[in-house]
Amino acid sequence: MGTAGLVIDPRFNGPPGSGHGGYCAGRAAALVDAPRGTAVEVTLRRPVPLATALEAEPREGGGVALSAGGELVMTARPVPAPALERRPAIGVAAALAAADPNRWGGEHPFPTCFGCGPDRDPAEALRLFAGRAGDDRFAVAWTPADWAGRDGVAAPEFVWAAVDCPSASPAAGGDAVVLGRLTLAIGGPPVPLGRPAVVESWSEAVDGRKHHTAVVLHDGAGAVHAHGRAVWIAVPR
Repeated sequence: MGTAGLVIDPRFNGPPGSGHGGYCAGRAAALVDAPRGTAVEVTLRRPVPLATALEAEPREGGGVALSAGGELVMTARPVPAPALERRPAIGVAAALAAADPNRWGGEHPFPTCFGCGPDRDPAEALRLFAGRAGDDRFAVAWTPADWAGRDGVAAPEFVWAAVDCPSASPAAGGDAVVLGRLTLAIGGPPVPLGRPAVVESWSEAVDGRKHHTAVVLHDGAGAVHAHGRAVWIAVPR
């Protein structure tokens, strides 16, 4: 028997006509009962359709599969929290300075993306343009708006959304990239609304078209809100 599914509002698009990977992953992760201290791994099997009912089916081990029209769209499952290399935190001022909205030089592959699209209104999208932070890392500051949370803190689905596009920056060169998998552990203090946090990322490995990156969301002084890994797939523009 299926469990309650979900519908992705068209506002939360990534590439045209499909859902923003991080936001969709966060919605899927909410259907998984992951104990505190663990992570959720979400794998996108195909572009997530918008304004379409996704049916959720439980899987062994506490996971869930989401399908539309009989086709598998996403899977989510609890996994151990990733162990990342510990690095000195990039501060808020450095993250603000690193932001690079002109990185694509007017040729952004997905200009209406909820996470990093330059054509989106900041009143209803994230617009996170991570840039080089002086070493091999990329960084950007994220100040969650009121619509991104409740009770004064950012909602988990927007935490997932906020780490998505910045985690692509180490992988994004001449090719466009799309999210294949995002694994995220949310712990530590919640992310306050209206106060800047820092998203930093770096490359861990490249395997053909697959780019493996690490990502950390923290308060600018090192208190970690969330950390994880992403797999990005290079695709033709």
